Amino acid sequence: MKTAFDRARRALNFLELHQLDPTPAHFEFALALIAAPGSKLSEAVALHTDDGLRLNAAAVHLLVERFLAPPREQTLDRRERTVARQAQELGTLTSDAHHLTEALGRDMGEMVGQDGDLPATAADFVVRLSDAERELAVLRSEVVRLRDNIVPLPIPEDTGRDDLTQALNRSGARGLIERADEAGRGHVVLAFSVDALEAINDRYGRAVGDNVLNAFTQTLQQAFEDEELIRWSGNEFLFITRDLPIAAARLRIEQALASFAARRLRLRGSGEPIGMVTASAGIATGLAGGQEESLILARSHVALAASRGGNQLEG
Repeated sequence: MKTAFDRARRALNFLELHQLDPTPAHFEFALALIAAPGSKLSEAVALHTDDGLRLNAAAVHLLVERFLAPPREQTLDRRERTVARQAQELGTLTSDAHHLTEALGRDMGEMVGQDGDLPATAADFVVRLSDAERELAVLRSEVVRLRDNIVPLPIPEDTGRDDLTQALNRSGARGLIERADEAGRGHVVLAFSVDALEAINDRYGRAVGDNVLNAFTQTLQQAFEDEELIRWSGNEFLFITRDLPIAAARLRIEQALASFAARRLRLRGSGEPIGMVTASAGIATGLAGGQEESLILARSHVALAASRGGNQLEG
C-alpha cells in the first residue's frame, strides 16, 4: 500500500512539474511512466522534455496513442473474437426460438382438434405465448446488438488536428484565418520548417524524422504559448497572430531557433546522437483580407532561409 501511495504522489508531482491538469487520463499516463522507468515511453518522454521543455496535453495524447493504446492488430483480433462469440450466441437463440415455435404449433394443433371448445389448457397456452413473445423480443434485441458490432468502424472524422503533432491542420485553421480578418486589423504570419528533414528521414528512417518534428513543435509551442500552431504541410508550420508586435515576434522566433539548435537529439534505444538539427523561419505582415498573400510570402521567406543554410530568419 505504501508503494502505491508513493507512486501516486510521484505521479501528481510529475503532473505539477509539467503544469498538466490532474485529469484521470493524465494521472494514468504519469503512473504508467513511473512504473516503467526504462520503457520506450520513458525514452520518448525524455526526448520530448530534453533541455527542460515541459509536456503539454497534446504531447501526452500523442504519447498515449503511440505507447499505451493497444495495438491495432490486438484490437481487431479482439473484435473478431467478439463477433464470432456473438454469432454463436445468435445461433443458439435462433435454435431455441425454432424449438419454441414448434412446441406452440403442436399445442395449437391439439386445440383445433377439440370439439370447438377451448380446452382447460387454454390459460396455459396464453401464458406460454406471452413467454414466447418476450423471448422473441430478446432475440430481436440480440440480433440488433450483433448487427451493430459487425458493422465496420466508421471512418474517423476530421478533428481539425494533425495526427502526429496535434497542431491544427488546414481545416482546423480555417476559423483562425478568418478571425485574422476581423475588425479590419492587420496580422503577422510566422512560418517555420526543420532544416534538412529529408536527409534525416533518409539516414535514420521516417520514425526518427517524426520524432524530430515532435521535438520541434514542442519548442515552438513553448516559445509561443498563447498562439495556436498550424501544421500547414509535412514540414511547414505556421502561427497567425494579430496581437503580437512584429519586434516581439522576431525576438521569440530567434529564441525558438536557438533553443532548437541547442537541443541534443538522440536515437531512441541506442542513445546515439543524430547531430545538431536546426530550423528556418520566415515572417510576413498583412492587412485585413490579405491572408493568402501574407501566407505565401511567409512561406517563401522560410524557403529562402533554408536555402541559405538554415538556422535563420528571413522577412
